[in-house]
Amino acid sequence: MKKSHWRHLKNIWVIIGLIIVVIIAGYYLTHRSKAPIFESTAAAIGDVIEQVSVTGTVSPVDKADLAFEKSGVISKIYVKVGDTVKAGDPIATLDSANDAAALASAQATLADLSRSLTPQELAVQQTALANAEKDALNAAHDGYVKAQGAIFNYTDTFFTNPQSANPVINVRTQSANIQLAIDNERVSITDVLNQWSSELAGANSVDPVKLIDDAHSDLMTIKSFMNDLSAIVNDLNPGNSGLTQTQIDAVAAAMNNGLSALNAAIDSVTAAQTELSTAQSNYDLKLAGNSSQSIAAQAAKVAQAQAQLDEDTITSPIDGIVTQEDPNVGEFAAAGQSGFSVQNSGFKVEAFVPEADIAKVAVGDLASSTLDAYGSYVDFPAKVTMIDPAETVLEGVPTYKVTLQFVSPDARIRSGMTANLEILTHEAAGVLEIPYRAIAVTATSTTARLVSKDGKSYKAVLIVTGLKGSDGTIEVVSGLNPGDKVVTYVK
Repeated sequence: MKKSHWRHLKNIWVIIGLIIVVIIAGYYLTHRSKAPIFESTAAAIGDVIEQVSVTGTVSPVDKADLAFEKSGVISKIYVKVGDTVKAGDPIATLDSANDAAALASAQATLADLSRSLTPQELAVQQTALANAEKDALNAAHDGYVKAQGAIFNYTDTFFTNPQSANPVINVRTQSANIQLAIDNERVSITDVLNQWSSELAGANSVDPVKLIDDAHSDLMTIKSFMNDLSAIVNDLNPGNSGLTQTQIDAVAAAMNNGLSALNAAIDSVTAAQTELSTAQSNYDLKLAGNSSQSIAAQAAKVAQAQAQLDEDTITSPIDGIVTQEDPNVGEFAAAGQSGFSVQNSGFKVEAFVPEADIAKVAVGDLASSTLDAYGSYVDFPAKVTMIDPAETVLEGVPTYKVTLQFVSPDARIRSGMTANLEILTHEAAGVLEIPYRAIAVTATSTTARLVSKDGKSYKAVLIVTGLKGSDGTIEVVSGLNPGDKVVTYVK
């Protein structure tokens, strides 16, 4: 009985001991420090490269859209699309017969100034001038009669009391303001005709040049009035005027007849004005003789005539290839309307670099470029040649246009292609580098986590960094040695 009791007591102590051992072991396992689990890489010598990646569009280095300086009919085209031209080569010419004749006349006059004017020649010029003055006086009288007839016989049918101080238009207008304006114009036309009549009455004491010039000015004032009245008449219809279509056609015909009569007067006065100006110029020129001043003046006219003739031909301003030739011989070409283009054989790329990257880029930077047309394995080296100083806002983001030129000519490059650029902005060759994710940057320090020699722990060390690469690496200037392992990721 005692032996059994002793055995039972012994078992209890064994169990208690086992429990204590388990508790101690559990405490040890739960409270011991765990070895860190991390990934690392070794610092190594390499090249750190900073690049800016952008997309641009290929365009010619030089391109000229060519147009005539004046209008005319094309008489000759010297090139076709694809032709190679040099700077100064002719591209196309307008019909230049009139300009060539004007130049020949100016040259002949210049040559004629080298001899003295004979009395007979002077008499001829005096007679021509006197005839031109007489024609101007007659044209001024005739213009007045025709202008007065156009007003009295045609336009005054549209007014009540037309020649009074208060004429009133008798057809419907779009507004009271228009009615008031046309009524006031009719009053002013009476003043114009009265003044013109007075000037003609004293024509013998008036300079013929002033007389014909004033007549032309008066006719232009009257025509402006008649054009305004014509616009009112042309706006009439049975719905807004209370007139039948037949009545409207009749008043429109009267308006057109009045304009025709006035235009005839304008043509007559203009012709007399031109005749008198030419006669006066010829007389003055002959009278001046061969003085150095007159010769110099005529030489200037020759140069002006030559310039007018030169404007009939457009030439290429650059060496290049013709890329556009739209018009045909015999077609009318309007001044300033481009129909021909020449582009240089060299090409450039224009790309827009975001504000965040523009400070990295500098003129002279080299770039690797690929063209979508040829895939990502064909490189077309390029070089930065210009950076615009002013921003270009694209979709609300400030960007700066950067221009690059291809280093070597390549027949595969074409205008309009899309270029993918990697601009090499900075490079540090043969330097110590680590992944950028291996560093920690604060306001006061830059550190890396250096792995211990046994590879089981690490500690933070101060480092000095340099260039940050576009591929995720960074240059280490000091603080690490080649082969040092640094933590890149802690699990």
